[in-house]
Amino acid sequence: MSKTKRGPSVQRRPLHFIGIALALVILGAYLLLPFVVQPERGPSTVAVLTESKSANELGLFKTGLEVIPLAGLGILLLGIWNVITPAASRAISLLMSMAGLLVVVYYINFFRDYAADEATFINSMDSAFWIMLVAGVLAVLQIVIPRAVPEERYRITKLFGNQESVILFGLLLLIFVIGIANPRFLQERNISDILQGNAYIAVAALGMTMVIVTGNIDISVGSLIGLLAVISGRLVVAGLPSPLAWLIPLFVGAGIGAFIGFLVAYLRIPSIVVTLGMLSIIKGILIIWTAGERVTDMPADYHLSQMRPLGIPMPIIIMVALTIVVVLWMRYSATGRAFYALGGNAEAARLSGLSQRRLLMTVFTLNGVFVGVASVMYSTQFQIIQVTPPPALELSIITASVVGGVSILGGTGTAIGSTLATLLLNFIRSAMIFINVSPFWLKTVQGLLILVTVLADLIRRRRQRQ
Repeated sequence: MSKTKRGPSVQRRPLHFIGIALALVILGAYLLLPFVVQPERGPSTVAVLTESKSANELGLFKTGLEVIPLAGLGILLLGIWNVITPAASRAISLLMSMAGLLVVVYYINFFRDYAADEATFINSMDSAFWIMLVAGVLAVLQIVIPRAVPEERYRITKLFGNQESVILFGLLLLIFVIGIANPRFLQERNISDILQGNAYIAVAALGMTMVIVTGNIDISVGSLIGLLAVISGRLVVAGLPSPLAWLIPLFVGAGIGAFIGFLVAYLRIPSIVVTLGMLSIIKGILIIWTAGERVTDMPADYHLSQMRPLGIPMPIIIMVALTIVVVLWMRYSATGRAFYALGGNAEAARLSGLSQRRLLMTVFTLNGVFVGVASVMYSTQFQIIQVTPPPALELSIITASVVGGVSILGGTGTAIGSTLATLLLNFIRSAMIFINVSPFWLKTVQGLLILVTVLADLIRRRRQRQ
């Protein structure tokens, strides 16, 4: 019996801790050390410098400064991954270098602005400024450090056979290139708007990911988000406490999802047919019920998406937390693994004793719950709830799942891929605006990404059969 040839084991060495060390230096300098010495305020940290316009006495360039802690956090996570899996050090170093570029891009723009203004305050820059610059450059240059030969599965070529890594690399490269082309792209408000304004799409894509993994699809999610958002808004306007107005859409979404699952599982109607019918039904209900009137006058405590615990927008917290939960649940729970088995080979799953009906009911019910969460995030973003959700919302959700690496044929894909793809698509939309490209081209980009992803999946499956 032949065994798979494995490369030599890689022992943990000080080199494998370089990412953690650089990240702690960047984050520590950003949060704790003085960034600049100002005439009246003296040594000033980044927090002081950015608290108001008057606090920036020297008129320092600040656009993109807020990206540095995000880059530091990314390097920290990659550094932890490097320690856990030292054999993947070469591949991880490439992603770490890209994250380091996000630190360097601020300094490139800083010195460009400094030269354009013919400024003379460079001697006023304090320790944090120089420490973060050096750490960022080292994070970029660490890619050239010789490393042990990795096992085949950890080679860089294998890393880029992984859809999530490709998307992450593309996302970091996009931020770097557009940040250089137009520094305003890196403004805190723009980055925050991209992340929190589209977090509800990422949450809905988590449910869609599970559905597509089983070999099915739900094209009614866009209309369902609109219906559940109106239900939630009208209930709270009628006097229902806000927490209940947040919870009821989850139960209604679960009920509608279970109904769809029943039609697919027990009546054996293809999911695309069922959800196409539900899309029309829900749109009709919305028009008849609301007569096109928007929902207004919600109480202040209803706006969940406008809350910022610990200074972090609530939509970002929900998106990250649910992504982690779904990743762990799909990987380690029996039901999550059964979803992959059902999508990969339904007949083999049946012969293994898995109940196809139970799994389909479960996955569509869970999808309804995630759509309910997304609807609450959507309805609490602004002071007004529009009766009709954003056009082609279901296409955006399906695109995020498919581009994120979920095979449209079922059986493969991860939740983290769909979340990263959601961010990538929306960063592309914002980038188009900043480089003066019509955002209407985004639909073309979405279509091309879907075609490329599906073709790559088909090629991969064909090679596996050979």
